[in-house]
Amino acid sequence: MRRAILFGILTALCLAQRSRDAYRAAYSTWRQTDQKLEMDAAQGGAPVAQRADRMAAEAAQSAAARKAFLDGTFSDEAEQIAWLETPLLNSDSTATDTKSDSQFIATESTTVNRTIDTFSNDPDKGIQQLRQALAREKIALDGLRLAVAARKKSADTVTASTAVIAQARSKSAEQSRAMLEGLKDAIADNTREGEAWVEYYRKLGEGAQGTATPITVVPPGVPPATLTNPAPAPRTVTPVPLARYVGEWTFPATNGLFHGPQPESIEVVVNEDNGHATGTLSARFKLPPGSTGDPTLRFDFSGDFQPTRNQSFDLLTSDGAKGTVELIPASAFNLLEVNFRTELKEGKIRQSDVVLVKK
Repeated sequence: MRRAILFGILTALCLAQRSRDAYRAAYSTWRQTDQKLEMDAAQGGAPVAQRADRMAAEAAQSAAARKAFLDGTFSDEAEQIAWLETPLLNSDSTATDTKSDSQFIATESTTVNRTIDTFSNDPDKGIQQLRQALAREKIALDGLRLAVAARKKSADTVTASTAVIAQARSKSAEQSRAMLEGLKDAIADNTREGEAWVEYYRKLGEGAQGTATPITVVPPGVPPATLTNPAPAPRTVTPVPLARYVGEWTFPATNGLFHGPQPESIEVVVNEDNGHATGTLSARFKLPPGSTGDPTLRFDFSGDFQPTRNQSFDLLTSDGAKGTVELIPASAFNLLEVNFRTELKEGKIRQSDVVLVKK
């Protein structure tokens, strides 16, 4: 039986490892398939679009493999919770039986002792034999009393142990339920992230196609012969989709990446209108103990998007300090690195480099 249980555990661990290895391999394949795609996207053309389609397929396959792993983990965790929530064997019946036995022994012992005392001085040999039999019964009852006492002690120990085990199982089940909820969120996030990457590569491919394809449609009323130099299609403003910059961004509550003063909260909003960017940053930082500086910072920034991956804009703080802010698309579709520097003002935060998450 123990070997069977051990074999089952080892089998489950092996399956989990294989599933984990599968999604890790799919992720590695995706990330290493075409590492220069975004750098080449500015050149445009059908080859870039085809490469983007391939990367979209790899991203979808990676997301599917990771979802399979998360689904399997979710199923295993649900089974674990079901086991933890199964009630333990109740020891109340054992305690009740022990109490009934003790009451019975006490009653019988009283009766036997009373009978022995009644015939203690009777010279009749038959009565004396009865008295001896009662004495043996008294010895047996005393032995039974000791056995019942030992049984009660064991029952009390079992009851105490059961209570401790039940408490531990309840705590473990509570933690497992929290993990189950986390897995639900992880599965949903994985689905959204996979869809976002596919959409990202689709837009990248469309942008590449638009860059390479000239406008050949003749406007109404214009003879074809006059179009000796047809105008090219509008180029994409940036080498990556504007969605990598535009939107609402925030500093994560846990495991946030930063360089410089530690942020407590950061909110950035970036808007785009006809290739022109406007935005705001509102932040609060954690200052060293005893510091008298101002932990808050707010500034506005604006400028035109440029055909470069890193976008730099002029900023102006609410205190009138000038500076620059740089927006840098990070490794994932929903991450944006924000690096800013301002003029020196006493007691004010003047520079920071943080990675924000898209809301």
